[in-house]
Amino acid sequence: MRTQRLTIFLLRDVDQVDDAIDDDAGPSLQIGELTDASGLTGRFYSKKNFPSTPSWAKYVEPAVEGGIRGVQSASASGLLVLQVDNHTFALTFGYGRSFLDQAKIERRFGLKVALNLIDETQIRSLDTKLFDEMVVSKNTQTSRTAELPAFGVDVLRDIVRAVTGIAPAATGYKGVSGADALVLGVASPVTDLPKLLRDIYGHYTATKYQAAFGWVDHLAEVKDPTLVERLDAQLVDQLRGSDTSSTHMAMPENLDWEDIEYFLIAPTRRQTQFVELDLDRYLQQPGTKTADTTVGQLKQRKVAVKFISSAEAVDRWSVYQCLVSEQRVIDKLYALVEGRWFEIANTLVKQVDSVVSAIPQMTVALPPGRPGESEGDYNARAAAGSAELALLDKQLVAPSGATTRIEFCDLIATDGSLIHVKRKSRSSKLSHLFAQGHVSAETLVDGQLRNQVRAAITKAAGSRDASSWLALVPPSGAAAERDKVTVTYAVIANSKAKGIEWLPFFSRLTLMQTVRDLNRLGFTKIALARVPVEDVSSPPTAS
Repeated sequence: MRTQRLTIFLLRDVDQVDDAIDDDAGPSLQIGELTDASGLTGRFYSKKNFPSTPSWAKYVEPAVEGGIRGVQSASASGLLVLQVDNHTFALTFGYGRSFLDQAKIERRFGLKVALNLIDETQIRSLDTKLFDEMVVSKNTQTSRTAELPAFGVDVLRDIVRAVTGIAPAATGYKGVSGADALVLGVASPVTDLPKLLRDIYGHYTATKYQAAFGWVDHLAEVKDPTLVERLDAQLVDQLRGSDTSSTHMAMPENLDWEDIEYFLIAPTRRQTQFVELDLDRYLQQPGTKTADTTVGQLKQRKVAVKFISSAEAVDRWSVYQCLVSEQRVIDKLYALVEGRWFEIANTLVKQVDSVVSAIPQMTVALPPGRPGESEGDYNARAAAGSAELALLDKQLVAPSGATTRIEFCDLIATDGSLIHVKRKSRSSKLSHLFAQGHVSAETLVDGQLRNQVRAAITKAAGSRDASSWLALVPPSGAAAERDKVTVTYAVIANSKAKGIEWLPFFSRLTLMQTVRDLNRLGFTKIALARVPVEDVSSPPTAS
């Protein structure tokens, strides 16, 4: 018998098999009852879409003499829902996942099964998410199976979303992949599914993975319904006021952007196509009725993906599943990830906050930012108002033969401060700011690049004496003096938060890692400042 690829979900809160079906999808599905001879308990649901002309054909047609004829596509999808030993499983075929009520899916079922099955030295690919003010999703594959270190996982910051690898022969499986669903190949008939599903469920409840992959649990899921309700209420209150300072949208899973045409988000599906999941734009749509938002609406409203290969948009997630949020209740920090609230371990929070709180304040006085002022305009104004500063913003340097050019810093001060400036807004990425400081430090170690930086300094100084700034960046023949410079981060932020709370936790976590990386490069002097946004008449201060 040839191998059949299966995609298996574990469902929850399903009494009758029809409970697994999404209310909107149900009326359009064909239902097939299972035969007594199969020994299976459940139902099969299917849907065949009518042929339609793909969007690319409509685009090309005006240029083709006589038009394009007979070019149509259609997709067939199926869903097999089975009940085995009081557990409910869903096996999806084609786009059959869209038939499911997404709230019924047991998240990370496939991941736990795969981690328990896979030999930790035989990993093929790893999907991770790194959380900052944006979600960085990464799929890492190796040319042959490898151990975990080959994938460059940061056990403090990365959350594993999916894994693919080889299981030991003794398990009876070979290649398996796991995320919310488990994907594997079987050579047994459909009537053997109950036996297979029982075995898979046993691997789901096992704890073997904790020996090699225990760090995947460093975020503890919130199980207390009262606390979940409180966190949801806090989130909804913010969204009703269009406050997205601690919340944004992201795809809950890795999809190939080349396959995506656009997104549709209820209830604006007929009015708006989203090229990316943009929470601010979504809340601005009249049909969203932001002021009346409820948790129920967020969980019921669908986010559909129009794939280039599909005839129509396919419901993929709920709005709630696509929200990424950071909320604090009393003295604990929580994060909403893929529709579930997680408590961030206090030990991790304390570790991060201890490092970030110890970063000295910037020694250079910078003027306050102004409402609506761009980073470029701010940098130019700051440099023009201080004899200590030279403007290096947009002065790019590049290693020999490189196609990518880099910025040494935005402002350089006579006291040795290499100042990197970023306005903290909904669209800015502080992780990029911290990375700039790291790249700048690496540049200072490269003699050839230092010569280019020195030329940029001389140009920026104009008629002024540039010697104080040039002394910080020795020519290529001399050694770099790391102790003369301070890698300085200046964030323009209109925040009333105390201490370091004006920086989101995941940004603080990224900063802590950056500080450690800089220390390893030999740069021990690092500074941080929040530059307030004030009216023109306000006195210049930086905290």
